[in-house]
Amino acid sequence: MLLATLVLEQNDDIRAEYQQRFEHILVDEYQDVNLASARLLRALARPGADVWVVADQRQSIYRFRGAEPSNVARFEAEFSGEKRSLKINYRSGAAVVRAFQSFAANMRSSSGGSWTASRGEVGALGHIVGPSLAAEAAGIRAHIEQARADGISYGEQVILARSHLTLARITGHLEKLGVPLLYLGDLFERPEIRDLLSLVSIDAEPGGIGLARVAQLPDYDATRGDALSVIAWAKENRVSVIEALGRIDEIADISQGGRAGLARLGAELQDFGPATTPWTLLTTWLFERSSYLAPLLEANDPKAQQQLVAIYQLLKVCGEMVAAGHSTRRQFLARIRRIEALNDDRVYRAVASEASGMDAVRVMTIHGSKGLEFRAVHLPALATTYMPANRQGIRCPPPPSLAHLAIRPEGHEAEEECLFFVGLSRARDFLFLSRAERYTSRNSTPSKFLSALTSLAPPRRHADSAVATPSARQFAPPTIRDRYEERELSLYLQCPARYQYERLDGLRGATDDAPYIRFHRCVYRTIGWIEAQRSAGQPATLDEAQAELARDWAEAGPVGHGFEAYYRSSADAMIATMVDVIAAETGTYDRGEWEILLDGKLVTVTPDRVIVAADGTVHVQRIRTGRKTKSEPENRVYALLREGARTRYPVRTVVIETFYLATRETVPVLSRKDDKLLAEYRQAIADIEAGQFAPAPKDARRCPSCQCYFICDYVQGVS
Repeated sequence: MLLATLVLEQNDDIRAEYQQRFEHILVDEYQDVNLASARLLRALARPGADVWVVADQRQSIYRFRGAEPSNVARFEAEFSGEKRSLKINYRSGAAVVRAFQSFAANMRSSSGGSWTASRGEVGALGHIVGPSLAAEAAGIRAHIEQARADGISYGEQVILARSHLTLARITGHLEKLGVPLLYLGDLFERPEIRDLLSLVSIDAEPGGIGLARVAQLPDYDATRGDALSVIAWAKENRVSVIEALGRIDEIADISQGGRAGLARLGAELQDFGPATTPWTLLTTWLFERSSYLAPLLEANDPKAQQQLVAIYQLLKVCGEMVAAGHSTRRQFLARIRRIEALNDDRVYRAVASEASGMDAVRVMTIHGSKGLEFRAVHLPALATTYMPANRQGIRCPPPPSLAHLAIRPEGHEAEEECLFFVGLSRARDFLFLSRAERYTSRNSTPSKFLSALTSLAPPRRHADSAVATPSARQFAPPTIRDRYEERELSLYLQCPARYQYERLDGLRGATDDAPYIRFHRCVYRTIGWIEAQRSAGQPATLDEAQAELARDWAEAGPVGHGFEAYYRSSADAMIATMVDVIAAETGTYDRGEWEILLDGKLVTVTPDRVIVAADGTVHVQRIRTGRKTKSEPENRVYALLREGARTRYPVRTVVIETFYLATRETVPVLSRKDDKLLAEYRQAIADIEAGQFAPAPKDARRCPSCQCYFICDYVQGVS
């Protein structure tokens, strides 16, 4: 009897060969032979031969990869077969078998099962609970070392989790604890990769921002101030940063050690121009000119080996992107920013096959572990919302004729159970479960999947432990001021590090404003001009307003951009709206900057529009060019506008509004926790004056669009 698992073309030559060779054909659903394959194999078999369909409990655990348990029933109906369950497990020791057997007893897509462990009473279970993610990671390290002491090498162990984000959080701490891991996480957020991307960005992206990181590498011994001096000098003298490095003796305010190091960097980057590809720059700099790799090669420890693997991976990415047409450094970096913004980096997380021989703990998602086995399996983050994951809405529903393909709530629960069963059953000898009582800023509760296992592996508490972490870069507090712009405080609240880079260090690619920003700027300027004409008693016609827009557009608009026609069409429509609105208004305009006193500090803001109606009512408007959103009234700037209006117009009725240009809709914005929102401005001022500029983005999804993305130390989910 032979096992056939290939889907073959049905032609006369193959039919003749199989009729000659196969007397019996065994079809095993576990081997991913689908119904069509089974029909084909039966057709290929010798006339009168038996086609046997064999299924076991495994058929129900792989449904998340496209297999469907109902296929087994269809096999039975199609071939008039029978279903029998396998009784012996040849992979795992008895301790592990009891674990997944206990869990399988209550699975929705399984009738349970009873297996005998062929290998007998070998192996063990472990279960730890820590107060924090750091404590959980320390407990996992203890289990890894325990398994290693029992003769299980690092390479025979694996960490499995529901998502890459969970893996990134866990491995970030394990790397600090010195655990060798065969896992890169988000390649483009690794420190050594950020070093190299910063290098690539010098003179490839506007502003020379990458030098601020590269100059502080140990080889160059330059300070942040040294790098800022070079960047400022290059801008003032209108030369490239690489050329400025070659003329370092002409630049003042450079430390003695930094001057020698930056001169050396300039020599290493000599001859690299705008046409130099990222592949040429990196390979030449790494292998021929710099000593960046020397410490890693000399250390040859697990951490250094992983860093070398990551660098090798980046070089492969360089080659692939150049082959795909992203040949310039600027195109290369823009492509990486898009990949990160879309969270589409999974293909770059897989470690190159050349590194598979490293004695390091494997790290992968449970999805990726299908069909694999390991002597020791570590399953972290077994907490509510992490395992099982919350059900997501159906983003792309199937057509009505295929409505049965939509995953229903009960189907999601069954899939999560199957996924957990896969994780449990990958272990041969040791199975270690763990969770933390707190992830990020929220407390967490045990996963409901643990209830079936706690009697077999009672949880053991692992205390929090101090983990040595690199100290954050310290910045001197800025000069104390009495006056702050609302715009800069909002930038700080968006991300303190970005505030440091842009406002204090002046690291801005100012000549490369996004076209969307330039489009907005032209619209707002033209609206101000229309109001000024109205106040002067000379209401602007539509033709005059569009002529003014054309002048602004030629000077500051997104001229030459691929979507310029779209932006210009939108701008024309918005200006036409404002001409009509302003022509119909009978009040006066109060334009200018407001000053709001908060705990002795002045915060300035300029409202988009202030209209004083004929009856004395003051309408303070914020103009929005996009669509209406539910979150708009939550913006803290409305609290600041209300506070400013109270002091500027103490005896008048004031209405704070949002005006949507696209729909001509005016929406009043009512008071919403103003004290709390104003306190955010006060706290931002206090933190700025205390010099607190650690990376802490409010929304990490915006990070790839930041001009300082490549020089930043922030790692999503870990920092």
